Amino acid sequence: MEEEENETVAEESASENPETEEKQKKTYESFADRLPKIKEVRNKRLYRRLTLIVSVFLIAIVIVLYFVSPLSKLGNISVTGSEAVDSQKIIVQSKLEKGKSLWEQFGDRKIYEEKIERQLPRVKKASISLNGINSFNIKIDEYKVVALESVNNVYHPILENGKILPEEMKAPVSGMPVFQNFKDQSIIKNLMNSYNKLPEDLKQNISEIRYAPSNANKELINLHMKDANEVIVNISQLEEKMAYYSKVASQMEKPGIIDMEVGIFSYPFNNEATEESVEESSQALE
Repeated sequence: MEEEENETVAEESASENPETEEKQKKTYESFADRLPKIKEVRNKRLYRRLTLIVSVFLIAIVIVLYFVSPLSKLGNISVTGSEAVDSQKIIVQSKLEKGKSLWEQFGDRKIYEEKIERQLPRVKKASISLNGINSFNIKIDEYKVVALESVNNVYHPILENGKILPEEMKAPVSGMPVFQNFKDQSIIKNLMNSYNKLPEDLKQNISEIRYAPSNANKELINLHMKDANEVIVNISQLEEKMAYYSKVASQMEKPGIIDMEVGIFSYPFNNEATEESVEESSQALE
């Protein structure tokens, strides 16, 4: 009798809470649906971590293999821009070593560039860059030879920076002025500072520059021009005074001397300057 009553109570209780049973059922179904998604998210995270670990490990192996392989050693050196200086000589003077660490030498490239510039006077600028997997390229910028020094009929090239090369030539090079009677290289360097600033047409018209100091003036030089004139001028005033050369020369009746030491005036060879020539040259400057 009591059992029947309990069953009745349970049935009544169940019939009284249908909403509770429905909520429990939905909660169970919702969890069952979410369970595979949670596993999938966890697996993705695991794969990502595993991929990261493997990638780092592989990169480390590749780096180690690279540094023990010939690819990390300097294998070849090329030279570009060199015309007057032999390429092999540049490589030798650089002190770069094939078979040694590529990156160590590349990191010290400024040192090797300075060695080239210091040992080879013709080299104005040397630049080392990577060229391919394990090669260097040395790019060279050279000083131009702009004049020749004559000593006992032997000619030595003079660079644009005033440096005189020990190389010897038996005959002058066409188009380059010949420097005569210069005993001190510092004087040549001072002269080149002014000479390099002259217009190209004027430089092309100069055939010879002779150092001709007087007791009172250690700066005097004589310029022998290809149009047969001779110019007397101070080294420090070369650029300033030669700007008037074309005007003065155009008003001369025949070739002669243009004296620019003090003022500017002209006169024929073997004649003294006259008042007339002074006035003519003065007018040319106006």
